[in-house]
Amino acid sequence: MTRLLVLIVLAACSSDAPPPPQPPSKSATPDSTPRDKLPRALQTAVPQHGIYAAGGGLMSSPWRVVVDTDANTIYGGSGKQAGESSLDRLEHERTQPLTPRNRDHLMALANDAWSEQPTSTNPAPQADYDEILIVADGERCFYLDGYGPIKRPLAAKVIEELRAAAAL
Repeated sequence: MTRLLVLIVLAACSSDAPPPPQPPSKSATPDSTPRDKLPRALQTAVPQHGIYAAGGGLMSSPWRVVVDTDANTIYGGSGKQAGESSLDRLEHERTQPLTPRNRDHLMALANDAWSEQPTSTNPAPQADYDEILIVADGERCFYLDGYGPIKRPLAAKVIEELRAAAAL
């Protein structure tokens, strides 16, 4: 009886099924960018831990959302004039406390976008509009410049949710 039990345990342990696949680490993905490789104008605007998203263009007014998980704040800003830079002071700006529920929700979406596999085709750039999404984890960042509206589904979802959370 003992031998039979040992054989059953050994048979169960020697299953041919491979271990479940692990998601790639963020440092191994092609979308990991060292903070010092971000455009110089953005390096100081991006929080140490959190999210930076912005957009605007020749025919669209600028907007910007910054989630700072260290300060537990969410900043939202929008401009009135098309063609203004989203990096400049914006006409309507507001910083408010970031609730734990919003922080967890927005950061989960941002991390999903970071691990989203890029499509094999790049959408045609649009000269009159641009969106940027940066997810920061210390010195590692996910940097996506849409050269038009960002088309990657999970990244576009983050931008949609960020704008709603910041009331833009």
